[in-house]
Amino acid sequence: MATHINTDNQDASLASSADLAADLGHLGVAPDELQQTLKLAGLLQTSLELETVLNYFLEAAADRFRFDGAEFTYPPLEAELQFGSRRAHTCAYRLKLAGEYLGELVFSRRSRFAESELQTIENLLSQLIYPLRNAIWYQRALRSAQIDPLTGINNRTAMDNMLTREVDLAHRNQTPLSLIVADIDFFKAINDQYGHATGDEVLRQFSQAISENLRSSDIVFRYGGEEFVILLTGTNREDAALVAERIRGAIEQATFACERVRLKLTASFGAASLAPGDGPEALFRKADAALYQAKEAGRNCVVSHQPELHIQEANG
Repeated sequence: MATHINTDNQDASLASSADLAADLGHLGVAPDELQQTLKLAGLLQTSLELETVLNYFLEAAADRFRFDGAEFTYPPLEAELQFGSRRAHTCAYRLKLAGEYLGELVFSRRSRFAESELQTIENLLSQLIYPLRNAIWYQRALRSAQIDPLTGINNRTAMDNMLTREVDLAHRNQTPLSLIVADIDFFKAINDQYGHATGDEVLRQFSQAISENLRSSDIVFRYGGEEFVILLTGTNREDAALVAERIRGAIEQATFACERVRLKLTASFGAASLAPGDGPEALFRKADAALYQAKEAGRNCVVSHQPELHIQEANG
């Protein structure tokens, strides 16, 4: 039967390494154990990466008691980290500090955990809780800096970072990569006629409609205003045009219910694929130029950037 411990009512806490040393000294902790404790406390404060902090903690924990696997989950950041293999017997800790939920950590192994081991785990958790909170706060700050507050999707900063990374990977692995730039047709008229609150709701529903027509590996960004960018990994030019057409058709068929009005919208799309020698800026420029052509062609259509043909004339 699994062992389960809930620490909701006894939050693990650590004020500082100095406080910890004083507390353990009064309790008569052996010098060697005190040295290990202070070393771990210092190590956990050297990183703000969630996985790194947990790795440091679990490496130290493995020296103090035996376990086969550990799992950490923190749903607000969609963090699910698995270490080792899960076994039948577990001890689970719901981590909180001053009422703030910091995730759940579960240890498992083939045999039951002894009471002395559970006490050791709880003592170790007292060293983890503050560095864990700091890492979570840091990850939250990073995420909020890359999320568009209106639509809840990735913003332009996130696009710049991800596009640079994916272009590098595509060149290195010689895999296809495509980009779609989408723009709501006549969006200014919606703001002018119905107000900015309605316009904001249109943007939210438009971004959702795009997301619903993408694969899980594809990423949509709000580039600015009513312009959106879609990053398609492992996708060539022909397939990117098909994706853009599918989204265009879905937008055209949808009805956007905003407060007291129901609106029909269309959108224009430009698609382009990465070519040898292209950087992130070049790929975006090609897709943006294709979008401009779609608007010039009457809007509510998809234009795919055509690769340039290089023809070498024969001598003689």
